[in-house]
Amino acid sequence: MPLDNLSHLPKEKLLQLLEDAYKNLTRIDGYYFMEIEKLFGAEAAVGCDEAVWERFGRVEAYQLRRTFDIEGDGMPALVEALRSSVIWPTFSQYQVEQLSPQEAVFRVTRCASQVNRLELGLGLFSCQGVEQRYFSSFANTINPRMEVSCISCPPDNYSPDMWCQWRFELKEASEQP
Repeated sequence: MPLDNLSHLPKEKLLQLLEDAYKNLTRIDGYYFMEIEKLFGAEAAVGCDEAVWERFGRVEAYQLRRTFDIEGDGMPALVEALRSSVIWPTFSQYQVEQLSPQEAVFRVTRCASQVNRLELGLGLFSCQGVEQRYFSSFANTINPRMEVSCISCPPDNYSPDMWCQWRFELKEASEQP
């Protein structure tokens, strides 16, 4: 359907189309990953996934800042951008909590990607490298002094109600290596 044809649709239909489009994008990501994994092995699939999600993190952060007029480069700007993401709600349930002016935590309480892999008998995906690169590029687009560290991530140290947790810290210029 050409975009011109969408202008007559009611808001509910437009929102449903948007939700379906984002779900389909995450499905495509998963399908590509599984095919690469099947044809070339898990290491190749993870390498591709890391590179793609790192690039996407930068693009998404930039677009969210522009679309939602997110100003500043501190932790409130990062938290607002993370909460504004339309990708995360399509494949997970998550929370973003700002703990201080220099620290925030992102928690995934349900991960559809991991649940689907388990249901398909594929086992857990070690997603730490992918998420590290995605979150780092996302956060560094807001402020290059943002540092991201994994608190917990599959296949280690997770539970069905807390799949992963990520810490974001805004380092002072003097703390940079």
